[in-house]
Amino acid sequence: MQKVATRPAGHTLIETIVAILVFTVGGLALAASSAIIGRGLAANGVRERAARVASSRVERLESECQVGTSGQETVEQIESQWSVARRDASLLNVVESVSYMAPGGRRTDNYRVLVRCPQ
Repeated sequence: MQKVATRPAGHTLIETIVAILVFTVGGLALAASSAIIGRGLAANGVRERAARVASSRVERLESECQVGTSGQETVEQIESQWSVARRDASLLNVVESVSYMAPGGRRTDNYRVLVRCPQ
């Protein structure tokens, strides 16, 4: 009878080190990508709040169509400026600019809306 050489159970030291290295690189990549995603979500949150401020202003001007005037205000560190031009008795031309701090610096978004006044 021949004796069959058996390999001892378990992993070699090299296999263990390579496995640890692979898991470490994967974990670091996951941590880095989650930080980037977090910054993107924060920037989108500020941009969404600025759009909500602009939308709210347009809705208020629409409800007060006959007396709507130009102006400015600051809400939650978002600066909003709007100008109202009356085209005729039933139409308002509204141009609004909202400015806020974004991760890359100050950002300004502009909105133009034509509001039809109820008669």
